[in-house]
Amino acid sequence: MSNEESKTKNELVQKEEQNYIKIVNQSGVEQGIESLIMKNNALLPSDVSIERIKNSAGFYISNRKDLMDLDNTGKLQTLYGVLKEAMVGCEAGTDYDIIPFKGKPTIIRKKEGWFKIIDMIKPAEIVRFTNNVVFKGDEFSYNPVTEDIKHTPKVTSDKYEDIEYAYAFIRFSNGFEKSIVLSKKDLDSIKKVSPSGSTAFSPWNTMPVKMVKTKVVKELAKELFTLFSGRVNAALSQAINSDEQVVNRVDNKGYIVNDATIYEEKKEQPKEVSLDDVE
Repeated sequence: MSNEESKTKNELVQKEEQNYIKIVNQSGVEQGIESLIMKNNALLPSDVSIERIKNSAGFYISNRKDLMDLDNTGKLQTLYGVLKEAMVGCEAGTDYDIIPFKGKPTIIRKKEGWFKIIDMIKPAEIVRFTNNVVFKGDEFSYNPVTEDIKHTPKVTSDKYEDIEYAYAFIRFSNGFEKSIVLSKKDLDSIKKVSPSGSTAFSPWNTMPVKMVKTKVVKELAKELFTLFSGRVNAALSQAINSDEQVVNRVDNKGYIVNDATIYEEKKEQPKEVSLDDVE
């Protein structure tokens, strides 16, 4: 590609993205979302309603002053984040939250969002699903060989420091079962690498029990993803592996370019996406 052709393509991309980020009110948000999603409609599951994605994200974003106050780069990243979640059928507010961190929109998928992903990669119909946390004082045992879990709740709390374990169990109609148990040490490690784990507005601190339940379901989804990866296409794989990250861009093949600078500030900046990869 000649320098002149590259310059022309760059100008076209910039002009197109300027149209995406004209977020001034709810209708403006929805227009930006619709333009981006319609252009990348092939990345969405066939049963996903573009209208639902547009309406839920438009309402969610336009009623969040912290998101509306983001600069143009942050607004564009928000829209690409919505597209990334739409690739797995997730809707804003219901299946994920968007939290600005260091001026960048971080998307945190909820338990409901991870369950949608599990539903997409399941080997058979789900006949049972259990998810809970174990507090200090509860009766709890786990056999890592048989994966048998026994839990008798004795304590009620909403404090992170009172949690000892978290678990998730799923059974499918074909007889396959899978359990995941995370210890407090496991949870501490996950929280430590979370970009907003130590901040006051993070779900880790405002709703720790709910966040811990989300993370153990995420680990279950990742385990099923490993076991049944043949059911997962490239776009779904990208979305699964891109939780709690800022999305710079999603190309026309579903490949996601993340912004790692807010998590690994001492490491090199991620490479800029090639213009040849941009629609």
